[in-house]
Parts: sequence; structure tokens; C-alpha cells
Amino acid sequence: MEGQQCELPVLIERQQWKLWLAGVMLAVGGAGLLMPDGIGRTLDAPGVAVQFGAMVLCFVSLGWAANAVRCKHCGLRIVMFAISCQSVGQWLHWLLTVKRCPKCGSDHARRQP
Repeated sequence: MEGQQCELPVLIERQQWKLWLAGVMLAVGGAGLLMPDGIGRTLDAPGVAVQFGAMVLCFVSLGWAANAVRCKHCGLRIVMFAISCQSVGQWLHWLLTVKRCPKCGSDHARRQP
């Protein structure tokens, strides 16, 4: 097709499963924080233990997502870059739409500019 440019996929396209997994873990942890007694009765565990486990799960999922989503070329932790360099209301949008690594300029397919 003449006149059309090949559109680059988003930088994290092949790593979106990591964000989905972290989101599911956060949802499970959030449920444990909001309903510790009900979940504790179901699991036959004290509500405090459920809350503590849920808190740990939330921190682990956030830390894992922040560390696991990286530029394949230079290793830049993209989630951490987005959170630290973008505004509070824009970091997620930036993360889901960025086409090239802000550090090295490559896209997810390891192409250099």
C-alpha cells in the first residue's frame, strides 16, 4: 500500500502478560485486604494472617511487575521509568502506548533507530 507507513507495535506488546498477571495478583491481594475475615473463615485461617498474606502478595506483585517488564535491548525497567518520569495521571497511558524505548530508542523487536 503506497503512502502508508508500517506502524510500530507498542514497546511492551510481548510482555503484556506480565502486567495482566500482576493485575490479577493485585486483585486477589485487594480482596484479601478488604475481606480478611470472610476469606479467613473459608480458609480456616485467622483474618490477620489473611491480611498479612494479602499485603505481601500486593507488594510482591507490584515489585515483580516493576522489575520484570524491561526493554529487550538495553534492559530499562519500563514500568519503573513510566512511574518515575511521567505524571500520576499519565504513566499508565504512556506505558501502554510507547513505541520505542526512551533510553536506547529500539522497539520491542530489537530494531535500532
